[in-house]
Amino acid sequence: MNAGGLVEMHAHILPGMDDGSKSVEMSIEMLHRLAEMGVAEVCATSHYYAGQNSVTMYLERRAMALEQLREAVGAQDDLPCILPAAEVAYFRGVEEHYPERLCIENTRTLMLEMPFSEWTDQQTEAVTVLALDLHFNVVLVHPERFCFSSNNRRRLKELASLPIALQVNADTLLHWRSRKQGLELLELTSTPLLGSDCHNTTSRPPNLKGGREMVLRKLGEKFLDRMDENARMLTVPHLVTE
Repeated sequence: MNAGGLVEMHAHILPGMDDGSKSVEMSIEMLHRLAEMGVAEVCATSHYYAGQNSVTMYLERRAMALEQLREAVGAQDDLPCILPAAEVAYFRGVEEHYPERLCIENTRTLMLEMPFSEWTDQQTEAVTVLALDLHFNVVLVHPERFCFSSNNRRRLKELASLPIALQVNADTLLHWRSRKQGLELLELTSTPLLGSDCHNTTSRPPNLKGGREMVLRKLGEKFLDRMDENARMLTVPHLVTE
């Protein structure tokens, strides 16, 4: 584990932003559970859907939810630091519509959710442009959900050969039916990541600890340390120059 604590890459922790936390009280309980797992920083990756909100409107809503939560947290300095972020649902032209505004704050790290359908040349080309031409640190979230066809598996393997990260959900590793695929995806990429994708305290609670224990058991301590370092590097603030 990092000396400074773990990074939770994927959490729907902002109250009322999406299908995640429904209240400030639930958000604080989620933060407490993450703290108990050794998490020092949590990326608040509320869903962004281009068809529902402009980027400006989304960022305004996020800022209000974040302020509300931070005020409620107050001086509880034992809770994880909240990093403003977004889980960006792929949309046509994503590479052209100021994706830097949707990155984890003060980074070039873009958390991207691919379509729940057969992927096309245009979609995979957009990811390639984001990573190679525009130099974003693209993180494809829960890729295990898209491996329902040979087409998507082939395209995902091609994308994994690029300098992008794959973030597997901890829950995937906790069920025997999906564990093998989740572990294979972590090994497929040069930048493996684990996230809980927590939404609440009941049906989809923070479960990073269980996923990490499975990685340690199946892939070893060095692999786990590598994932921790990847998360740290992708969330560390970088100076933004014009």
